[in-house]
Amino acid sequence: MTVFLVTGVTGNLGGAALRSLLERAPTSEVRVLVRTDRAAADFAARGLAAHIGDYSDAASLDAAFTGADRAIVISSPVLDPSVRVMQHRTVIESAVAAGVRHVVYTSGIGARYDPGHSAAEDALTESGVHHAILRNALYTDAFVERAIAQAGADGLITSASTGQSLTTAAIADLGEAAAAASFTMPKKTLWELRGPRWDFNDLAAALTVALGRPISHEDVDDADTGPFAVLFPLIRRGVFGLETPDLAELLGRAPADIRVVVREMATRSADASHAIPARSAMTPTRP
Repeated sequence: MTVFLVTGVTGNLGGAALRSLLERAPTSEVRVLVRTDRAAADFAARGLAAHIGDYSDAASLDAAFTGADRAIVISSPVLDPSVRVMQHRTVIESAVAAGVRHVVYTSGIGARYDPGHSAAEDALTESGVHHAILRNALYTDAFVERAIAQAGADGLITSASTGQSLTTAAIADLGEAAAAASFTMPKKTLWELRGPRWDFNDLAAALTVALGRPISHEDVDDADTGPFAVLFPLIRRGVFGLETPDLAELLGRAPADIRVVVREMATRSADASHAIPARSAMTPTRP
């Protein structure tokens, strides 16, 4: 029996990885790491072994990793770089010390400029453990969620992209890729995961079809794009425009394009208007 451990399962990316892994492995072989008693009870009710722990608590991590053969480690959502570096080193060291044979780490685009991601990647490389580093693209879901909210107000979406395209990926695809990497243990250790290229005119066109009414796109200043303002100078420079085959290779199929993500999220948004809202995906890079 192979025992898998998945962290970050109450978040968007970790939850997607867990759902995909459970399509490949029986519940009895999957355990999760959570931070609260309530979350542990919720997962235990689904038949999963749930361990309570925190990336800052080495003892709790040691207990969770003991007996696990493979682990999917979702990067910490903590913003403080010094804390994040410490957490990532601690979780990798605990996994290796406990005898985990294969570690999948969800890194991010531009990881070498991010102290937290760099610390995790270096710890894995130096440990000698079999691993896969997944440098995830920005989340398509975050851009689509923002656009759906804007389109609902006045039929207009905005960006400061000046027509530049970008390559992002659906959270569901990135979660599936993490599960696939854990299940198959590929020899390749570094993966640059990108979805299909799109621009904001493509997004407006996809929304027009999904919502059944005209949606247009207009360029604005960076300051008018809210929490996305920090991204648009990089988008205009083409920083997020790199295309790679890595995501498709892990998935064994073409990743979801902007039209698919818009259609699925528009449907969920309509359903959510009559139910409890789902967890937000508005942060483009955080798990």
